[in-house]
Amino acid sequence: MDRVVTPATDATTPPSNPPEERRRSAGERTGTGRPYPATTVCGLFAGRAAMQPGATALIFQDQRITYGELDARANRLANHLVARLPCAGELVGICLERSPELVVALLAVLKADGAYTMLDPDFPARRLSQVLTAAGSTLVITSSALTGLVRGTGARLLVLDRQAAAIAAGAPVEPRAAADGEDLACVMFTSGSTGRPKGVASPHRAIVATLANQTYVDFSDREVVLQCSPVSWDAFALELFGALLFGGTCVLQPGRRPDPPAINELVRAHRVSTLHLSASLLNFMLDAYPGTFTGVRQLMTGGEPASLAHVAKALREYPGIRLVNGYSPVENMIFTLCHTVTADDLAATSIPVGKPIAHKGIRVLDHRLDPVPDGVTAELYMTGAGLAHGYLNEPGLTAQRFLPDPFGAPGDRMYRTGDLVRRRPDGVVEFLGRADDQVKIRGFRIEPGEVETAIGRHPAVRRAAVIAREDRPGDKRLVAYVVPVEGAKFTTGELRRYLLASLPDHLVPAAIVAMETLPLTANGKLDRAALPAPVRPARPRRPRT
Repeated sequence: MDRVVTPATDATTPPSNPPEERRRSAGERTGTGRPYPATTVCGLFAGRAAMQPGATALIFQDQRITYGELDARANRLANHLVARLPCAGELVGICLERSPELVVALLAVLKADGAYTMLDPDFPARRLSQVLTAAGSTLVITSSALTGLVRGTGARLLVLDRQAAAIAAGAPVEPRAAADGEDLACVMFTSGSTGRPKGVASPHRAIVATLANQTYVDFSDREVVLQCSPVSWDAFALELFGALLFGGTCVLQPGRRPDPPAINELVRAHRVSTLHLSASLLNFMLDAYPGTFTGVRQLMTGGEPASLAHVAKALREYPGIRLVNGYSPVENMIFTLCHTVTADDLAATSIPVGKPIAHKGIRVLDHRLDPVPDGVTAELYMTGAGLAHGYLNEPGLTAQRFLPDPFGAPGDRMYRTGDLVRRRPDGVVEFLGRADDQVKIRGFRIEPGEVETAIGRHPAVRRAAVIAREDRPGDKRLVAYVVPVEGAKFTTGELRRYLLASLPDHLVPAAIVAMETLPLTANGKLDRAALPAPVRPARPRRPRT
């Protein structure tokens, strides 16, 4: 789509013909494997539906939906879109509860040559309005129960339950598609340092290449996969398409957020064999629900550094399980690096994030964009077929983060992650932290600047600073330090309610500390080390991701 601008070479770009040894040094760090199919997400799904129409595609509560049924329902809605609400080349918002209807809507948008952005019903209406404005979406697919969240955005609404009869009367045949692998498939919005969300625009190619012909886990028609991650995450695509593009069965967890009791019940009841959980949620499940993973063959985790103690527990209690620690920012779709954890890893100080998966590569470069030797800490850059086009309607930001790849072919790009890593002599990568202020909490990527901007809009707030604290090992929390306007008063409860009206729950600080002034260093910068721990930390919340 023409709304995404590919970055141009700027004055900081290194020479296009680096010495051969620099090229070879950087080029070695690329995953190998069979080529990925040159097709679209909906093309792969349609092929599977034709191959095994009677196989179970979705399980939701007491419903079992076959591939043939799911494909026909998606085709009917796609033809309805093509005839009445054309979305070819458009970005369509989907605001639905986790359900078969959500999956039908997503597939239908792709079949109609559109792209989707998931509008999480758990987010406040103001946040969804921001996302739709940034996306430029003119159409939202929703239900009667959720129209209040999106009614005031100016977008056209397709309310599924109100138009059910007209949709059901449509033809169940595949509409004629013109999209290819480079066309936009989805836009996922993440926290933005400017105070507004930024949309990562990913093509079909990124999803297909990340899942097809991979070896980090086995995606096949033998697998039963649980879908429990928030729908606005790229992990949603992993859990849904990791089943539906390969003939497996996807079990949909009811509810908007991962629910540990439900996960425990569904994994056991449906014999889930492949499971993805954020690191925090995995830790909680191992502690609170022993026996959950007895029948699980493949367990993927990521989003945060893995806990050595909990990884050791998983290997000890479930010796037959394949435990994979994965890592990637959403700009390179789901996973870029993966590592199958073994007992040998438990002797280290942290669990590594591994080597590049097939169809993706990495560069570990210094500030001059020169490769560094093994064992040296430097910034991680990512390459390969999983890369997004860039940030939707943000050409300047796209140019800053998606750079020409000096070690690749003409036109190749690399994504600057802002993450610091170290590569071992065996090629395995260890994650060491961020090179900027961005943090990850409960698997969510957070720009503290966005939270500070939101707090600063409150009329009683003069200045705010937001940091991540880990006052207890393994319990990382977002804490806000707030200086009020002279003479103004507010309660932390009032400020929290104010933030919940515009921010998702994961961006609302767990503790808010009122201060007369913020401590500064000798050169006038915020003295983070001098910020006090909250006197009365918020009661620990059960992990939701």
